[in-house]
Amino acid sequence: MLNKFLSNLKGEYLTLNRIEISAQNLLDNYKYLSSFQKKLKVSPVIKSNGYGHGIVNVARILQKLNPPFFCVDSLYEAYELQKSKIEIPILITGYTNPENLKVKKLPFSFAVYTNDLLLAIAKYQPQTGVHIFVDTGMRREGVTLEDLPQFLAVVKKINVKVEGLMSHLASNEGKGDKLFLSQISVYKKALKIFKKYKINPKWIHIAATGGIINPQTRQIISKLSNMTRSGLALYGFSSSTKDQNLKPALKLITHLTQIKKVKKGNFIGYDGTFTTKQDTIVGILPIGYYDGVDRNLSNKGLVNIDGHDCSIIGRVSMNITIIDLSRIKNPKIGDEVVIYSNNPKDKNSIENAAKICKKIPYEILVNLAESTRRVIL
Repeated sequence: MLNKFLSNLKGEYLTLNRIEISAQNLLDNYKYLSSFQKKLKVSPVIKSNGYGHGIVNVARILQKLNPPFFCVDSLYEAYELQKSKIEIPILITGYTNPENLKVKKLPFSFAVYTNDLLLAIAKYQPQTGVHIFVDTGMRREGVTLEDLPQFLAVVKKINVKVEGLMSHLASNEGKGDKLFLSQISVYKKALKIFKKYKINPKWIHIAATGGIINPQTRQIISKLSNMTRSGLALYGFSSSTKDQNLKPALKLITHLTQIKKVKKGNFIGYDGTFTTKQDTIVGILPIGYYDGVDRNLSNKGLVNIDGHDCSIIGRVSMNITIIDLSRIKNPKIGDEVVIYSNNPKDKNSIENAAKICKKIPYEILVNLAESTRRVIL
């Protein structure tokens, strides 16, 4: 076994855990989202390490489609893309500390909703694009409708390039969704205020994934916007309206590192939360909640070996998970184990794992360890 391992090494360490990313699925998802309405250009949201897929990986795959922007959360993420020589414009949608604008000239665009950041951009980064973020009712970041006239008055007095008007929807359930309709109403009023101040941004965007996946909300949004910021659907998932056309792009894989027989009546894992009801063959996996195997999958989740589902037994540890190998004929050290499948129909898909954990797919994806090797297929 050791000689086989060494013969395969060829100057590069073999990893026990890996994340496989389907480039074609990412491309297909982007093209699908772009097909709904030609007017609505799609800017991929690749913050939080590309929703676990790897921020640079996603950018390199999608830049060939020439999206308007890559949307990130922070200056740090923007620098990561710049260091990797990504050429697509970058929009930082999260808050930027104004002090960081003093360091050097930056090629990025910024979401802006505070006077301190607005004034700092005017003074230190007048060449950058500004996307004014309006709070249309979610009550997170953004300029309120009441404060918008005063904010735009300041904009008119100073040297900033208003590139966009943006907001964010809290809900996308459809035409009868009161929260959605309320935000759209405020958004329309914001557009009128912009016109009153003769500020005409190139990009108008309020919708994320849900707003364009749902045909009812998309119809309304397309009349008021020319860009969307797509995150979850880009990676193959839809949080509100199920869309069978989306293709999950990520698979998490590990390997069996030990196989042992455990007699009936033995405890498994921390606190002995699982007791064997019969003599059982168990497998040890070198992967745990640090790596992204959600601890809520303890005694509930499934993994897959060669098409066969195997139960997770005992508590998921930080770097180790134990599984029941009873359904596997002749298991061997080194056998490949799929933790999270990219097939929505599999019991161990990201969406099904999220349901077991009573979470949303975002939480499973963004908690995949950055240290796990990502392989582009």
